[in-house]
Amino acid sequence: MDLSIIIPVGPNDTNFSLLSDLKIKFKNSEVIVVSSDQNKEIYNYQKKIDQLITINNSTRAKAQNVGADKSNYKKLWFLHLDSDLSNISIEDLENIQLVKINTFKLRFNNNKFNLNSFGANLRTYLFGLPFGDQSFIIEKKLFNLIGGFAENLEQGEDHEFIWRSKRIGIKINLINKYIITSGDKYENHQISQTFLTFKNTILQIMRFRKSRVSCVICHFTKNPSSKDSKKRLRKNLPDDFVNEINENLIEILKDNINEIKKDTHIHQIIVSEKNHKDYFLKFSKNTNGLYLTSQSELGKSMKEVIEFNFMYFKKVVLVGSDIPLLLAKDILKATKINSSKNIFYPTVDGGFCLLATTDKNISNIIDTVKFGTNTALSDLTKKTSEQLIHNKFYQDIDVKEDLIQIFNFLKKNNTNLNTNQKRLLVLLHSNHKKIIK
Repeated sequence: MDLSIIIPVGPNDTNFSLLSDLKIKFKNSEVIVVSSDQNKEIYNYQKKIDQLITINNSTRAKAQNVGADKSNYKKLWFLHLDSDLSNISIEDLENIQLVKINTFKLRFNNNKFNLNSFGANLRTYLFGLPFGDQSFIIEKKLFNLIGGFAENLEQGEDHEFIWRSKRIGIKINLINKYIITSGDKYENHQISQTFLTFKNTILQIMRFRKSRVSCVICHFTKNPSSKDSKKRLRKNLPDDFVNEINENLIEILKDNINEIKKDTHIHQIIVSEKNHKDYFLKFSKNTNGLYLTSQSELGKSMKEVIEFNFMYFKKVVLVGSDIPLLLAKDILKATKINSSKNIFYPTVDGGFCLLATTDKNISNIIDTVKFGTNTALSDLTKKTSEQLIHNKFYQDIDVKEDLIQIFNFLKKNNTNLNTNQKRLLVLLHSNHKKIIK
């Protein structure tokens, strides 16, 4: 099974028995250990694993995110170091459901803690609240959509992760096999520790629980310094100038994201190609998540994103990131319109910069349209029903002539610009000779 097994190791961990036969038992898997650089004993087990990554100031959340980033397979299995997998076989992993978070029942290594394990399993069965010691198996696309583990938390990162997944409608698949874990924390003070665990669980529910989200905004973008971004613009303008324009557009995008965040009923993700992963794994921390598409053609990429997100959201909004005059208030307005299944914001070159849709059938149409032509929007709208086309046309940036139009508009409306729009105006003004040449 193509599976990346990710195990965080703390500075004081000494029991590495889990690593003994993982690769033998779970064939065609890779074992990734992400350890605090203070733990020196882990180096003795390097031959039993595929990747050993050491990080400074490690937390479990940070370690698990790093492991997910470095993984080579689509399925991720987050395991605690004190887990005993003697009751779990590779055949049990055939019950994984990729559209859900998969977990196991819990049992402690001492029968006197059976009541504790019963409570954990009941909590998981009734309320869909597994904790990290039950382990999580999840597809990488889904992990990125949720946004990974919260690195600002010293503890409770597993609980917070589950509540965020519930917020966007991701369900739990409880596999009917037991994972065994250490009961050391209950050994000397079982009753008091049980009450403390219960108390912490309630406090975490109060802290992490959020209302259900039904709309996702997908910001399509590329690494600003990549030669794949603005290819037509780079044919006529120096790369460093194009990079500066792209960086400015990224700042406008960041402003929009931060403004949209104020609406807690919206989930935002960055969409980019896999070869831009390193840049956007970091940048996506500004949003709620990330989607890395394997498609280079825009239509196929949009189809992939729409189909994936409709598994969890009622409304999917696709937004371009090269539209300097498209602001958060414009995007939010599209999320509120319920009079039509498909809302388009047109661009002056015959395309569109925003699509808000509740129409699952649009994924069967969108990749049949040839983008980059002046008939892209009209070709698409001929095939879609229940549509609303916004009466404002936006200027995107593809060729040098677009910069002239943007410059003239920004100059004319100088008093109404935000900070980053003004910076773009200054940049275009200082390079005006390059643009008109």
